[in-house]
Amino acid sequence: MRRVRVAGTAAFVGVAAYLILARRGSIEHALSRLGRAQPGWIVVAVAAEFASLVCYVALVRVLLQLGTVAVPFRALFSLTVIGIAMLNSIPGGQAISTIYWYEQLRRYSVRRSVAAFVLLLSTLVGIATLVLLAACGLALDGHGFVSQARFPVLAVAATIVVAAVLGRRRFVPAARWAIRHLGGADAAAEQPVTANHLVLMLVLGFLNWLFDAAVLFAALAALGQTLPVRGVVVAYSLGQLVSAIPILPGGGGTIEATMSAGLILAGGTAAAVIAAVLLYRIVSAWGLVPLGWGLWRTMPNAHHVSLEPTPVPA
Repeated sequence: MRRVRVAGTAAFVGVAAYLILARRGSIEHALSRLGRAQPGWIVVAVAAEFASLVCYVALVRVLLQLGTVAVPFRALFSLTVIGIAMLNSIPGGQAISTIYWYEQLRRYSVRRSVAAFVLLLSTLVGIATLVLLAACGLALDGHGFVSQARFPVLAVAATIVVAAVLGRRRFVPAARWAIRHLGGADAAAEQPVTANHLVLMLVLGFLNWLFDAAVLFAALAALGQTLPVRGVVVAYSLGQLVSAIPILPGGGGTIEATMSAGLILAGGTAAAVIAAVLLYRIVSAWGLVPLGWGLWRTMPNAHHVSLEPTPVPA
């Protein structure tokens, strides 16, 4: 697998280098257009990204409540930005970010079982809600590109919604049971929780993606591009799905290439679309890298003693 990853990475870098050289004129033109982006729309993009981060932090807080744990909102917000910085600046950033999240949650006395539960379920909720967002775009796109995937994606999205509505009263007790029994002596004590946690998690996860997609809409508007909503949503969803492939830090250009191709197919001008995607990535990822590492310098480190399980009285 290591050789496959190395070969795949080398092949991707080679293709990317070829495309950059072949499309150097278009890229230079896009960068020149980036400097003429409308400031008002950039402000809107930044505000939308902030709202997206807040929704994600709120989602994590809801998951922590299932484990009867309270972590300061400010700390969770800092951890989110630090995780984005790790993801977009270092190889293996996804794994390193997850480990860092786990250690910092343990520093706030979050039990091992609860920390693992939160990290796993937040990923699953993110995948489910991204499918819902893609379904919204495909539901409006009867004749556009990737329309052949319309019905399978809509079927999966409908299954997620039905499961969330019908199974919400069983999911929370099941989650609590998993925390107690998988955690053993480290498990959280029984606490009453509401039955609507699952729906709330899906809403927060969906809003997280929706506000992040709004950054892309604002970036397109800043470059004077007005495209169909369905085409932008589908291109955005495809880009995020591609980003899940851990080849290079922050997607290594796969996100930008996928989104740009999708937006061009949706009717966008090549140079303007590339500039808009670059602006989107600056606001939603690259611009958060220096902020995240700055927060990492000021964030207290998780000490080894805090990661040890609390002794259980005999």
